[in-house]
Amino acid sequence: MAGFRQEGTADAAGVENFLRWLIHPVTVAATALLIVNDHLLKAVFPGWLTGKLSDVAGMVMTPPLLALVLVGAVRLWGWCRPALRRTTGESGLLGEVLAVGAILLVGVGFTVVKATATGAAVASAWWSVVNGPSVIRADLTDLLALPALGLAWWTWRSARARPTLAGWLRMVAVLVVLPIAGLGVAATSAPQHDDAIALYEWRGGVVGGNGNAYHADREPDWWDISPDDGLTFTALKGDDLELFRRQAPPAASGLDCSAREPTHCFRVVPGRLAVQESRDGGATWRLAWQVDEDARARLGLRKSGLKDPDEYLSSRALLVRDQADGGVVVLVANGRDGYARRDSAGRWERIGFGTTVGDTYRIEASATTIPSVTEATAIAGRRVALPLSIAVGSFVALVGCAALLVRRAGRQRVALVVVAGLMSLTGLVIFMSYALTGTNSDDSLGTVFTLGAASGLSVLPAAALVYAVAVSRRALGLARRSCLAGLLAGGLIWLPYLLRLLTNWPQQQVLTELVVLLAAGVALLSIPVGIRHSTRLLDQPVPATAGGAEQGGG
Repeated sequence: MAGFRQEGTADAAGVENFLRWLIHPVTVAATALLIVNDHLLKAVFPGWLTGKLSDVAGMVMTPPLLALVLVGAVRLWGWCRPALRRTTGESGLLGEVLAVGAILLVGVGFTVVKATATGAAVASAWWSVVNGPSVIRADLTDLLALPALGLAWWTWRSARARPTLAGWLRMVAVLVVLPIAGLGVAATSAPQHDDAIALYEWRGGVVGGNGNAYHADREPDWWDISPDDGLTFTALKGDDLELFRRQAPPAASGLDCSAREPTHCFRVVPGRLAVQESRDGGATWRLAWQVDEDARARLGLRKSGLKDPDEYLSSRALLVRDQADGGVVVLVANGRDGYARRDSAGRWERIGFGTTVGDTYRIEASATTIPSVTEATAIAGRRVALPLSIAVGSFVALVGCAALLVRRAGRQRVALVVVAGLMSLTGLVIFMSYALTGTNSDDSLGTVFTLGAASGLSVLPAAALVYAVAVSRRALGLARRSCLAGLLAGGLIWLPYLLRLLTNWPQQQVLTELVVLLAAGVALLSIPVGIRHSTRLLDQPVPATAGGAEQGGG
């Protein structure tokens, strides 16, 4: 019986070694770096450095996670349990094997994925199942991160030499650090934002060059060939792909004419989803097709991660193809919107990324539906107006309640109020910048900001209310007025959206600018008005009551 308890203790100690490795300060720092880099730094500073930072951080924090998976798998098999209990408690041999195995597996797997196209393709397919559409690209320069595995080995040795974890640290490791690290790894792969970048004429067909707009390099990563001028596409691969890469024809420009009728020309309109047509060799032009600016702004709301609509949601290149019936087909590359096609009868259609066919499959990638005015207004309201209304309302309430705190609690509260006010203003400025430049991007920042504003920015007004109840009835009344002013200020942010729904004005592209300007005006105006109103009310004499002096102190 005593021996059994000793074996059980050894078993727990073995697992605890890996938990200590997981919450080692270096591992935690690498996890934080991975999350911050993938979700903030890559978007703000895209480039070589931020790309490699994630690889280095991954080399440090992935082995502990994999080691915990391995030790769990070993413990799952009954025939391995006696060996695990014996070796982890006495020599620790199995623990060393699992740690070294985890590090080697991470290194080998990373090398295969980054050094071979097959490894990258398999990793992309597998990760797309786990994490949604994702692309992992082979890149030999990423192997520069492999030496960071040495740091992972050092953290293992350091963690193994540390004292046994306290109960609360063990709970933190299992309930906090482990889920965060797992989510950090799951969210590191690049999202896939299909981008129609280029067009080529090759082997009697049309080749479309597509990329991932997430990488911001606007370079094609894969090519599809269409033998029927855009009706269907087939992925270039194998020998055809290698031949195309070696003998790639010049990419089409934004202007092309019919070979049979050289005076019949088409050209893209830079910065817009639009094409112009000329029947006199370019002497005069008329609009042939477009997605108008308001519709393009509404379409952009459906494109997650859209950085700059003028760059990524605009016509880039076109090809004019003569047809046997005497007409022409025009194929246009429109960035994140895919392709537009004009048939020989003159009918235009947004076809998205078209119909891709293979030996055993047929994939329809239709164009994204343009949301209605009501739908687009609701989307923009959720992403911009909701966080701003909460933030501005909390800030206005904060101004009045802060004046109350300083007035009632003395000048020792000034530093607290100034710090809280600066934090609130900083949050407002950050989100206003996000709203102006990233209305069409994913709304993760908006969600985080909403939660942060609803919880963090409301703490001080709530504290002021509690304080007011304990101090005086007059202070309670002033705190109530401040909170009511915050509710009204937050409601003001929604007025442009209501106006848009009722009158179709302002246009979608200026709606966010107007809302942000209104939010900034309300926030700035609340500072002098709130302070002046609060101090004037507190300086007024107290009216006589039946009970004499004001109850609760003053």
